[in-house]
Amino acid sequence: CENGSYKVATHILHDHRPHGWLTFREVIEQSSNIGTTKVAQILGPDVVYRYTKLFGFGAKSGVDLPGEITGAIKEPRFWSKVSIGAVPIGQEVGVTTLQLAAAVSVIANGGQLMKPYIVKEIRDRYGEIIKSFSPTSVRKVISSDTANRIKKILTGVIETGTGKLAQISGFSAAGKTGTAQKLEPNGAYSHNKFMASFIGFAPAEDPVIAIAVVVDEPRPYYFGGVVAAPVFKNEAGDVLRYLK
Repeated sequence: CENGSYKVATHILHDHRPHGWLTFREVIEQSSNIGTTKVAQILGPDVVYRYTKLFGFGAKSGVDLPGEITGAIKEPRFWSKVSIGAVPIGQEVGVTTLQLAAAVSVIANGGQLMKPYIVKEIRDRYGEIIKSFSPTSVRKVISSDTANRIKKILTGVIETGTGKLAQISGFSAAGKTGTAQKLEPNGAYSHNKFMASFIGFAPAEDPVIAIAVVVDEPRPYYFGGVVAAPVFKNEAGDVLRYLK
């Protein structure tokens, strides 16, 4: 991973701390921008874009709430020479928190993208059910074998990687940290305003809950593993103990 500095076209990409050789698993565990970009360069823009769309980004989820937006992901024909080093690490991409939760749930659900919903049923004044809603699969995104392999990698993020503060006492969990630069009004990425995030599910081996935590402009610390991961730990721990 180039010891923390890697040039993509005219842009120099940095890791939050320098790394040399990493396995693919370690690239994800250590949240290496450079390792992730190198994998994306091998796959190519079309494959990266196709799976971005398959996971539900750039489209409405169809949730039963008004005001949902699509987010944004450009087709490869509109990419610049630096896009292959930006899109895979979350730049040049706009996402909603619901899309993040749905995407990580694909891995929890063995590769199935599900349509999120809020209301379970509607009853009339006499208590009779007049309409009910149930889980609906949108599409198969990845194979169950691939989902299980990613699940193990995301478990490693929490056990040994950047998400250690998401460890839940008594339960296993899988997830991923995120630290995103915010856009300034002039379109440039900010160097002092960030979005910290953590997405994950638990228990890792038989998931019952997925959570997306996003913190807007945290201070003084802004890394997802420091700011958002503990929120996941607390919320997931409370819910799992309640369900148990």
